[in-house]
Amino acid sequence: MNLEPTSIPLTVKEFDSQRVGFCAGCGCACGYILYQKEGKIVDLYGHPADPRGMGSFCTKGIAYIQEVSSSPIRLKGVFVRKGDDFASIDYAQALETLKGKLSKGKTAFLLGRQAGLEDYLLAKSLSEDVFVDAPVVDFVPSTLKPTDWKRAKFILSVDAEPVFSEVMSMRWVVDAVEGGAYLFCLSSRYETLCAKAKDRLLLKPDYMIDFLQAILEPDRGDSKVEFVKKSMFLMRGALVLVGAHLLNSPFREALLSILAGLRKKFGINYSLVGDLMPFTAKSMEEFFKRFEEFENLVVVGNLFRYLREEHLKALKDKFVVSFQVFPNITAHYSDILFALSMYQERDFINYRHGFGYLVYSPKTIDTQDVYNPADVLGEALGLKVNLQKSEYYQELKAKGEVNLKMGDIASRSFPEHYNIQRSELFLYTDSTLVEDLGHWNPWTHEMERFQRAYINPHTARRKGLRDSIQIGDIFFELIPTENVAEGVILIPSEYEEFQPFDPGHRIGAFLKNPYHRYEAFT
Repeated sequence: MNLEPTSIPLTVKEFDSQRVGFCAGCGCACGYILYQKEGKIVDLYGHPADPRGMGSFCTKGIAYIQEVSSSPIRLKGVFVRKGDDFASIDYAQALETLKGKLSKGKTAFLLGRQAGLEDYLLAKSLSEDVFVDAPVVDFVPSTLKPTDWKRAKFILSVDAEPVFSEVMSMRWVVDAVEGGAYLFCLSSRYETLCAKAKDRLLLKPDYMIDFLQAILEPDRGDSKVEFVKKSMFLMRGALVLVGAHLLNSPFREALLSILAGLRKKFGINYSLVGDLMPFTAKSMEEFFKRFEEFENLVVVGNLFRYLREEHLKALKDKFVVSFQVFPNITAHYSDILFALSMYQERDFINYRHGFGYLVYSPKTIDTQDVYNPADVLGEALGLKVNLQKSEYYQELKAKGEVNLKMGDIASRSFPEHYNIQRSELFLYTDSTLVEDLGHWNPWTHEMERFQRAYINPHTARRKGLRDSIQIGDIFFELIPTENVAEGVILIPSEYEEFQPFDPGHRIGAFLKNPYHRYEAFT
């Protein structure tokens, strides 16, 4: 899909150039038109010919493209650690340092969502030790594109919150419901999707797995289980939406086995909603186990917010080069720091999401003193990523979008028997309305200023909890709400200690297993 500028401008503001791109703030990859005057953004619109965004553009996309690009606290240039401070360093000198350091010892690559496909390919060409904070899958993560969700007649949503993760995809669920689809929500918090549901159950995660497993059982379950079972049988092609964060939890094995079973038994379609890695990589859990092995760390994105205190202290014995948009916790623990180019500031292939396609977007903004990790590392190490050798590249250049060549989940083998983690109380940490980068922009941060813990009032009374709760060494203000399932404490995960407005706590500071979004709490 290639889009061109509109013949009649969408803006009334004066401009001297207009550029078209695709947003990579989430997996929707909505098309946009950017209007500039003298190199500065004067207006931004969703592209009216884009079949996904349909001319709309969400707050996240606007903030990432328009606000981040001109933010006064945005990093620019290259920096080197000098004791507890940082000093600007010449780019050529930084390359020499990288060449000397990365040519010795074992290197791990930690890639966040802001890493492009070329960054991933270069990392893989150097090492098998590529770690990501998103769940990794080896099957097609979606059998339907979001624009096809509207055709579903029965939708089972399992802990999915597209409004927070893949904003514009929500419109296709709404279209389905308004077209007569029955939406059944199963979740541990009252999500935006729940407002459109005809039936909803708030359950802690082990109970959610029990409910899903009962759908596959031949014996009769409770009335709601039987209703879902009957609906899937009668309305072939029912859609199951699954929050991708469930694959970063102790329930991954059980969930995938059940999802494959539903696909085989009822012919359901499915979509994993949220940040997800569809290429070969390793988990942060494995990185934690192998942390001491590595002498060098190359980090794209703010992945140190997952690290526990002992990891941060141990970084003094490692060489850390990182690429960051803002001076976050990862930046503060780096030895050499490069200002990271955002997706609109370079040619970019959006790949980290669950919708099963890749989207290519050309550079739309010219920003000085920001860097593409693949270019920097390639120059320092004498390598060059050859995207043309990628099986997807030529098709991407021609069409702008291609489907991933992956097998169906029903073709994968999963254990028939699995253990379900049980606990009276679970901590649930996940993205809410404002993501990591959003807390560095005043107007998006204001949407969700403070990091608090949310608990069902019945759970609070049963556990004798009132105004606050201590998790590890940290106290959180406790907010009772019926919007959280009994047996669950929800804490938004996208805060950290170095954010400039109302700083919170990184999840590595209070979770025992920061790589999991659900954790048993005792």
